[in-house]
Amino acid sequence: MVANTLIRHGSNKRKQLEQSLAHISQEMYKRNAELAQTNQTLSLLRSIDSLVLESHDTLEALCAQVTRAIADKSEYSWVGIFGRQPHHERLDMLGWAGNDLLGSKPEEAPQGYLSSDESWLEHGERVHSLHLEHSSNQVMADYFHTTPEFIAMMRDTLHVNMICFIKLMARQKLVGIMVVGYPNNIHELTVDSRASLDRLTEAVGVALDNRQLFEENQRVLKQLQLTNQKLRALDQAKDEFISMASHQLRTPLTSMKGYVSMVLEGDSGKITKAQKTLLEQAFASSQRMVYLIADLLNVSRLRTGKFVIEAKPTNLAEVVEGEILQLQTSAKSKSLELTFVKPKSFPVLMLDDTKIRQVIMNFADNAIYYTPAGGHIKVELKDAGGSIEFTVSDDGIGVPKDVQHHLFTKFYRADNARKARPDGTGLGLFMAQKVVVAQGGAIIFHSEEGKGSTFGFSFTKSKLNVPAHYKDNPIQAASAAPTA
Repeated sequence: MVANTLIRHGSNKRKQLEQSLAHISQEMYKRNAELAQTNQTLSLLRSIDSLVLESHDTLEALCAQVTRAIADKSEYSWVGIFGRQPHHERLDMLGWAGNDLLGSKPEEAPQGYLSSDESWLEHGERVHSLHLEHSSNQVMADYFHTTPEFIAMMRDTLHVNMICFIKLMARQKLVGIMVVGYPNNIHELTVDSRASLDRLTEAVGVALDNRQLFEENQRVLKQLQLTNQKLRALDQAKDEFISMASHQLRTPLTSMKGYVSMVLEGDSGKITKAQKTLLEQAFASSQRMVYLIADLLNVSRLRTGKFVIEAKPTNLAEVVEGEILQLQTSAKSKSLELTFVKPKSFPVLMLDDTKIRQVIMNFADNAIYYTPAGGHIKVELKDAGGSIEFTVSDDGIGVPKDVQHHLFTKFYRADNARKARPDGTGLGLFMAQKVVVAQGGAIIFHSEEGKGSTFGFSFTKSKLNVPAHYKDNPIQAASAAPTA
């Protein structure tokens, strides 16, 4: 009796042990299957990452490579990727592969696309499934906008039964659709299959979005390059025209200015006071035209790299005095007080006197134009010991604070300046800064709208010392010295 009891007890124990072992084995198989699925997915994700990083092909070529890799390393019978081409609303087939057709060329596949007006694209779930057995080849071909033969190949050659459409999302927007076809023995997605599919499509969505962004950037860059080439060609044509026109204008203008000067000096007979006033105004206008043409030529030289500073011993005090004397008539005609007190002594400096004359004339001429009648313009030239400073101060319209940083830009003019002087070019201040900086100086500028402006320049004297060979050669220094 006891023996039988012991035998039955041992038998029960053995059965329990066998059941436990069987359960453990099932769990191990399950875990191994899950691990294998995870490893397969990770391997596939690494392959996609490598393709994206290493491929420099087009979006279509990349999609073909990605679908081929997925079909090769997964249970899917067929894989396709649909995405938007530039300026297309529909989703075109960009790549496809079947696990029995890996040697085929994607470019030989029929073209197909998905219509963007499908309701499930906007409002449906992320995964949308269809069963081929419920639809004819023609119906499915119409759905894919492809040929019935292509659907027949999926059914008969690849044995596809169920198709899943998965939305590819990136940056919270739809960037494409991945379509996977399952073999005949699969009718529903398991939880594990859906999880693997989610991980896979997340990576494909990011890859598709990155390549679309890259290609869009390349298209924009190419368009910008073409536009820049056209702009450079137009800019070059403009500079060539300005240079040609300036050269052609300079010769007759110089003659006109010379003849007016001769008449003023009485070479053709005595003139009346009224005639003298008119001729002086004509001479001043001619001089302004000369400086404008010089500015245009210098802009052209800057563009072609031919802008050169030709420094020689210059008595800046005499240069300033000469330019201000020429502008006195113009200032008086506008009822302006233009004053300049010439320093009793001033050092001779190495400057390009022709170009520095243009700067002085520009600052003073602007002050006359932008100062209302009855205003005051003060021109100063100071020897500050280690440096020299030239300034033109007025109580005119001033420059608005919010546009002052644009003021020395080529062709820029403030709105209030346009109203006061519609015919300005916006080149004077641009060239003034170029001339001063090219000779090692700095621009002086401060202004307050409605109260006036100060324009000028400063130079460190040590940078403009006259070389010894000029000092030791009186004849050379005398020939280089400017006339007032």
